[in-house]
Amino acid sequence: MDAVFSDSASWHPGERNIQRLLHVPYQENPTRYYLPPGVSHFLSICPLIAVGTTSPSGQPWASLLTGIPGFARNFGPGIIGLQTAVAAGDPIYETLDEGAWSESMNDGESRGEGMIAGLAVNLERRQRVKFYGKSKRGMRRLEKGKGLATIMMEVEQTLGNCPKYMNARHLDLVQVQDQPTNVTANYEVSTTLPQDALDLISQSDMFFVASRNGFTDMDVNHRGGPPGFVRVLPPVSGSSNDQEPTTLVWPEYSGNRLYQTLGNLQVTPLAGLTFVDYYTGDTLYLTGTTETLIGDDAERVMHKSKLAVKFTVTGARYAKGSLGLRVANPDAVRWSPYNPSVRYLAAELQGQKAIVGLNSQPGLKATLIKKEKLSASIARFTFQLDGNRDKKELWRAGQYVMLGFEEELSAGYRHMDDSDPQGLNDDYIRSFTVSSYPGQFTGRDEGKFELIIRRVGTVTRYLFQQNPGAALEVPVQGFGGEFFVEKCEGGKVGIVAAGVGITPFLAQWKGISQSGVDVRLFWTVKEDDLKVVKDILGRSGMEGMGKALRLFVTGRKEGSHTIEVDASEIVERRIKREDIVEEGDDSRKWYICTGDAMRKEVAEWLHGRDVSWEEFTY
Repeated sequence: MDAVFSDSASWHPGERNIQRLLHVPYQENPTRYYLPPGVSHFLSICPLIAVGTTSPSGQPWASLLTGIPGFARNFGPGIIGLQTAVAAGDPIYETLDEGAWSESMNDGESRGEGMIAGLAVNLERRQRVKFYGKSKRGMRRLEKGKGLATIMMEVEQTLGNCPKYMNARHLDLVQVQDQPTNVTANYEVSTTLPQDALDLISQSDMFFVASRNGFTDMDVNHRGGPPGFVRVLPPVSGSSNDQEPTTLVWPEYSGNRLYQTLGNLQVTPLAGLTFVDYYTGDTLYLTGTTETLIGDDAERVMHKSKLAVKFTVTGARYAKGSLGLRVANPDAVRWSPYNPSVRYLAAELQGQKAIVGLNSQPGLKATLIKKEKLSASIARFTFQLDGNRDKKELWRAGQYVMLGFEEELSAGYRHMDDSDPQGLNDDYIRSFTVSSYPGQFTGRDEGKFELIIRRVGTVTRYLFQQNPGAALEVPVQGFGGEFFVEKCEGGKVGIVAAGVGITPFLAQWKGISQSGVDVRLFWTVKEDDLKVVKDILGRSGMEGMGKALRLFVTGRKEGSHTIEVDASEIVERRIKREDIVEEGDDSRKWYICTGDAMRKEVAEWLHGRDVSWEEFTY
């Protein structure tokens, strides 16, 4: 979702401090001070909303609210309401109970009463949106006997998030059989977690985390990765100790570099964690203290990590079968291609010298077999897949491939800047949209795929230097993405691309042209890249593209040689709103793949229309 607006918030001291410690270049805070219609709509269609609240004693907790889409909806400007069944054992019964706050020693809302952070989640589509607000007295009712929560809140902040380490799964609504008063299925556990709780953590590939910035505001977010990415520290004594609180450690993978959760932990080193088994519905609620580990401090605790969080349990609850959503098949998970391998604790690796290359993943590899220079800064690379996999079904037209370059480029930790698509993440994984379509190569060429790449950063410079004869071989982390051009109800499609942003449409063009849709293609390029346009339009499978294309050329140099391109129209200027927006053409479905700034501008032009876009801020 678009998360950058001019009326954005400022950073609080904790966020500024963690950004300074991690050497993050200045960027505007994309948090918005209002509830946009798009966010309001997204809340209304989500079956799962994680909610962060604070107890009268100041402890953050994370709850999971589920229900038929529509259980959360807009009730007026900036007001949303949530009404749904809540399982016994959920801490929200105490954190939002007005009576508990009245009996506490805290002085009402100034100590955090009614603070609510939310994370609306669509796991199947890997989408999430954060929000924060207040629920004043009289705006909420918790009926523990009925197992029902009714909450009205005033939304003060919203933010769209990237789904980088979110693993996709389809969840179905179920009726929780246990009655709210059946406490045998819900129990508090000691700060030393029992085995069933530890097993749930070890099997989890995600959890939800609630944090607060003093008593000013809150945040709830998710953390994801491969199963087991959250590790349990052994007791300090080195032996079993029933009295020692359990301490967890998880790595902070590179993300959008906002560090809102870590910023809160700088101010208030407390957090609430919730783990869930989507197959059984078992839910583990934790609250505790935190310590953020940076650089060598993190490496000493967790192998190959330069940023991690230690969490020590101070309160815990285990609710069996309590989640109102379940997955029918626990193995039907679409793993995020960005997931690194499990990073083990340094204590786990002591004496295990054989476990050195923990991030190496033997299996599918891609070998560079051809490189064609298309312009001064753009080239086409052909790779051959190698591995014991069915290469016919590995990807769909329009998807990207994730390639790992750690062996070639590892030179220490470098955090990913999601506004800079040439950046590396901390596992040296780079994504490139596949420009060839599945089935384009057959027979002896089966398993080949093409990438059209602009030389802009560390990995691409390295690729441009490679000689295909040297047989560069890189691990394939996976294929992913859901940016597919679909035949819409009105049968009309509009495409806006900039530079190599044309690549997802190249792989899909054969299907688009054969579908019979009315397609309008707007492609903007620099004059230096006209050779690329000419090459692409002349390739097999691109039939009809020139007829649909309106080409915009910028950077024309005086006296430069004109390259003839077979497009329906060539315009030597920047694209404008009136070029693409046509009155009465509201039924056209639009797809955008451009740089971040242009995408925002074009999306604004097309406001109110059906628009999808491919983002590199993944």
